[in-house]
Amino acid sequence: DWSDLERFQNFVRSQHPLRRLVCIKGLPDILATISVQEALRSALPLLEDVTLDEESSVRDALASNLATVLKSLLARATPDEAAQVVDMVWSLSDPLLRDKDQQVRAVAEEGVVEYAGVLTKELVMNAIIDNVLAMSHDEQEERRMTAMKLLGELSFVLGADVVKHKVSPEVVTLAQDSMFRVRKSAALHIGKVCRWVPKEHAVEELLPVYLTLAEDEIWGVRKACAESMSDVAAALPSAVRSSSILPLFDKLATDVSRWVRNAAFQHLGPLI
Repeated sequence: DWSDLERFQNFVRSQHPLRRLVCIKGLPDILATISVQEALRSALPLLEDVTLDEESSVRDALASNLATVLKSLLARATPDEAAQVVDMVWSLSDPLLRDKDQQVRAVAEEGVVEYAGVLTKELVMNAIIDNVLAMSHDEQEERRMTAMKLLGELSFVLGADVVKHKVSPEVVTLAQDSMFRVRKSAALHIGKVCRWVPKEHAVEELLPVYLTLAEDEIWGVRKACAESMSDVAAALPSAVRSSSILPLFDKLATDVSRWVRNAAFQHLGPLI
């Protein structure tokens, strides 16, 4: 009889897609039965091939388990093991964030955002942030969009100094990207960056970028600004909110695009 680990090691390499899918869906249960060292040595390395599986459903299943796997192992890991776990899970996350299937990419993004929430600043700095910063310069438009989302979502872990000096300059660059979907991502997530920099930096460096995005020729970018308005407003002193954000609301609420107008009114509650 095979042990659970041996069954996993065989099924994960199976020629039958359904077996591989069932195997990956059951991954958290299998990892719960073995030590962190065993997982690092005998289970997680096998998942590198899964990130390239020909079946998108298998890759999707792995992406949806990223956070569960990391949190489960981290809860039992020593500090040294924790660093190895984060390194290894990020090495699985990275190709899934670049997946050719949009659904897989989206699920992987959510997974990274979820597991980043339980990581220390040191672990994020050592294993993740430099990769995300590099991603913001990628030739692929989708990669730059992903980078912008992750920079926004990771800001709360990194602390004001890192966000100000490392994240904020990339946000400014991405907000000026030639591809409107990247600018839209910047507009949607800039508020989360604003929240974690010193207020004067938000006012002097990021607010002008946001106000420029709010006048973008593409209505989808302006709509994203309406959706992030309450996040941006929360990061600003009340006097600046009155002088900049309220006039902007009036402008977006009377935009030529019905979608922008609707978004402005839908997000009026949080703004108030």
